[in-house]
Amino acid sequence: MNSNLENISDVGDRARIILSEIVDSYLNTGTPVSSKVISENLHSMLSPSTVRLIMSNLEERGFLYSPHTSSGRIPTDKGLKFFVDGILEIGDLTSEERDSIQAKCSVAGKTIMEVLDHSSKELSGLSNCTSLVFAPNNIDRPLKHIEFVSMDNHRALVITIDINGLVENRLVELPRGFTSSSLIEASNYINSKTYGKTLSEVKNIINEELKLKNSELESLSEQLVSAGIAVRSIDKENSHFLINRRDLFYGKMEQKEDIKRLDILLNEIQDKKNFINILQYTLKGMGVHVFIGSNTKIFNLAGCSMIIAPLKRSEKSIKPNTLGAIGVIGPSRLNYAKIIPMVDFTAKILNKFLG
Repeated sequence: MNSNLENISDVGDRARIILSEIVDSYLNTGTPVSSKVISENLHSMLSPSTVRLIMSNLEERGFLYSPHTSSGRIPTDKGLKFFVDGILEIGDLTSEERDSIQAKCSVAGKTIMEVLDHSSKELSGLSNCTSLVFAPNNIDRPLKHIEFVSMDNHRALVITIDINGLVENRLVELPRGFTSSSLIEASNYINSKTYGKTLSEVKNIINEELKLKNSELESLSEQLVSAGIAVRSIDKENSHFLINRRDLFYGKMEQKEDIKRLDILLNEIQDKKNFINILQYTLKGMGVHVFIGSNTKIFNLAGCSMIIAPLKRSEKSIKPNTLGAIGVIGPSRLNYAKIIPMVDFTAKILNKFLG
């Protein structure tokens, strides 16, 4: 996680310690933190008056503010972002949490939609946040098997299984006069070229053979083969976009205005065009990205945070590219140390299977 925020190193290590204490306390309680409390937490390492002076300096620089006339301070979005990027010690997931995420992300016998839905729901449940995931409907993965199943006299179901067991089903129109033997012949021919290759690669190989008349397929089988290897275009209108809403996080939002802002954010994100803009920022680098309230150009809503990671093919892949993104949205007062590794681990598991 990289940040372009103003550095406060010139204020000294004491400012960093105090900011960390204030953010920790605020994330736990949601209430302003006084200099007296900070001094006590530091076992009087710094006097209340010294703490007040440093807090005042941090407030002038935009890292803290006082919500009321009290002497207590809470972090601004800028202060939270600095804490997350430069001070926060990321925690680790328990073995139970890892096992649970891996189980929900397993792909054997599932469609892409099912895998994304199960994994995002698990992320939502573990984080107590609303989860979101975006991925194209047609990810070109190495294949294991393609099968034709006749549905009626006019249509057949093409079942595509990749080497990880991920399933994709789609209907194709059957040519007139087709027979069960032509379906079998088409399936056998495609599968002789399929294992370990992507659908695009299989399509290129078979199209070249059909073009040069190097196959011994009957005319009907040729038509079935062409239908079976047809690759749908990957576009914004043909993509999976899921939001699994989790209302438990509202318990952390004491102000009705905060709830309204989060509702506005969710409504905006449900517009695919807005989420595509978010992806443009997310996909510029690897790893988890944290966007906090008014500190980001993606959305300008104080009190809301987004933790999101790109879904990408392996760098060792022949065609390394971005597939989409998965993450969570919640109030700015989140357990970042816990949720960041959750999002990161879930994305890595999905990358392994989807890429």
